[in-house]
Amino acid sequence: MLWVPPCLRNNELARYCLGSSHESICLLSSLRVSWGFLAGFCAWVAGIMALLSACVAVLVMVNGIGRVWLGASTTWLAAPWQQGLLGAGVLLLAGWLSTWPLRLIMRIAKIVILLYLLGIAVVGLGGIVWLLSGHPPQPALTTSQHGFGIQSIVLFSVIVLGLLGVEVPFNMTAETTRPHAARLFLRWGPPLVLLAYLLGTFGVKVVVPEQTAGVLYSTLIVVQMVFGIPAAVIVGCSFVCFFVMTAVLYHVAFARILFVAAVDQRLPAGLARVNRFAAPSRATTIQTIIALTIVVSTFLLGSLVFAPQMARFPLEVYAVSQATTAVIWCLSMLILFLDLPILLGRFRTLLESLPDQLIAPRWILYLCAAGGAMASLVGIWATFTQSWEPDLISTAHWIQSVGLSVLILLAIGLLGAAYPRLWARLEKQTAAARENARLYNELSVAHAQLRELDQLKDAFLLTASHEFRTPLTIMQGYLELLREMDDASPDIRRSFLDKACRACDELVLLQANIMDASRLEVDAATLHFASMALGDICTAVIDLFEPLLLQQQRSIEVDIAPSMLVWTDEMRLKQVLHNLMANALRYSPPQTPIRVTAAGEQEAGMVRVSVIDRGLGIPADKQEVIFDKFVRLDRDMYGTVRGSGLGLFITRQLVEAMGGTITVESSGIKGEGSTFLFTLPLTKRAE
Repeated sequence: MLWVPPCLRNNELARYCLGSSHESICLLSSLRVSWGFLAGFCAWVAGIMALLSACVAVLVMVNGIGRVWLGASTTWLAAPWQQGLLGAGVLLLAGWLSTWPLRLIMRIAKIVILLYLLGIAVVGLGGIVWLLSGHPPQPALTTSQHGFGIQSIVLFSVIVLGLLGVEVPFNMTAETTRPHAARLFLRWGPPLVLLAYLLGTFGVKVVVPEQTAGVLYSTLIVVQMVFGIPAAVIVGCSFVCFFVMTAVLYHVAFARILFVAAVDQRLPAGLARVNRFAAPSRATTIQTIIALTIVVSTFLLGSLVFAPQMARFPLEVYAVSQATTAVIWCLSMLILFLDLPILLGRFRTLLESLPDQLIAPRWILYLCAAGGAMASLVGIWATFTQSWEPDLISTAHWIQSVGLSVLILLAIGLLGAAYPRLWARLEKQTAAARENARLYNELSVAHAQLRELDQLKDAFLLTASHEFRTPLTIMQGYLELLREMDDASPDIRRSFLDKACRACDELVLLQANIMDASRLEVDAATLHFASMALGDICTAVIDLFEPLLLQQQRSIEVDIAPSMLVWTDEMRLKQVLHNLMANALRYSPPQTPIRVTAAGEQEAGMVRVSVIDRGLGIPADKQEVIFDKFVRLDRDMYGTVRGSGLGLFITRQLVEAMGGTITVESSGIKGEGSTFLFTLPLTKRAE
């Protein structure tokens, strides 16, 4: 009842949903996304438990090989920590092998399964040889003992593995090019599993004495008693390889569930990463880590916590985990059986036009769905009703342990089913938060810019009012004197007028600087470049300062090679040199020299010009900002030296427009002065 409905159902859905990555994807065509995810989660959890069953089977067979080879007193893997290490090793090996190319894995699996079937055949043949040799069957063949024992647990785990195997071909339909591959698997897989179960059970019941029939490696005892120890060891090794390969195949099949859920954005997208063999390596790694966590907590940490029951604890956990697997698997099947009649009803018209898509009459498929659902409910009820191992776990404790485990797993599954909706809601909220943060940042930047503009406005008004006041005061003073001094001589009048004119010229220069600062970026594109002798331009600019140099008894020393040519705009270069020399004269004491030097940088194709003074210097924290608009040092704002705070800003704009850069070097110590350095191209730049 548990075998036929899943086989028919998966065969039909494999044909209907050929190319889908997993059965839970096909479920989305019939059920809601949350139910499809929950069904896939239940199937995946059952697969994880099957991985643990395969590890326990390997442990049983390795221990059995040791006992049939070296004697029943052999204590291989007796301690729980040894069992845990072996289980962890099997999981790691299986996880690594499952990332190999799928074609290679399937070739190896065919060989291993063939060896396993030969080993099972040897066990069944052992029962036949035992009877033909005149030995009577053991009492275990006709035992009337009821209930479940340790042997029943092992046999039940084989049945669970077989039931889970029904799902494997449908999980892999997207990776096969043969449309009937799933049907071939489902047609021959279940009979072979049942045949192996019957042959093994027959051999054990006929050959093994009743007092040892309950050991977990009883099939090896059959081969030992009939064919000898070497044959038993060989058969045991084939069984070990089979259960390792079983773990590999379940890794391969059930990692696809995580992979597809990630592709469909029902799990984090990182789980959809594949390796160079197109295997879902990230999903396999996560799956292995989860299984390893269960193994470590069961055999290592659990045995330490429950030290008085150290020998019994792994068996208790194993029994409860198997029962939990059975319940979760039956729940998964119960949900999965619902999608077949829903799909048949929803796509009735399509299926009527394509009758070859149905492997059986519609009523048989409906009957299989109903029968499978009923069988799943019976399986759940039977699992909860009676403890599988009353000597280890009482029925009351059994119901509590299995029920709590199932509830925990279902809670995880329901949370995962809600993950897409929660993630979408979280994405919406975080998107709104990011947009708000972006708007806040933009407003903060705009506010900072407005505040900076406001500060620049205040600085400009302060500087302009200060700079305009001085020449205006001079003009007003001399004009008022001329108005009041009617008897002043012509020389005095001329002197007053000359001073008022100089103050007026200073106002015109200040206004010109302000206008230059406002339109400099536009005018920079209209520069007229030519190859010019740098020394000649410096000499021409120095000549403009000759009256002031004579008055202050100082000189400007020039150290520039006559042959040094620069690619520049002559008028703008003169303006740069004029501003820098004027600052040097203005902010350094009389009778101190000023030097102008130039050095070529052949590799960069530039010349570095330096204007050096011995004035008050510039503090280190002000050496960047002095090139901004309307910036003057605090000591100069209320001093005797006037300035607009625009000269260095204009100078930097001009130097950069001519393809160079400008910096300042100063210790900030009075008397050590400052050195303004700017660069210019030595030759014409390539267009």
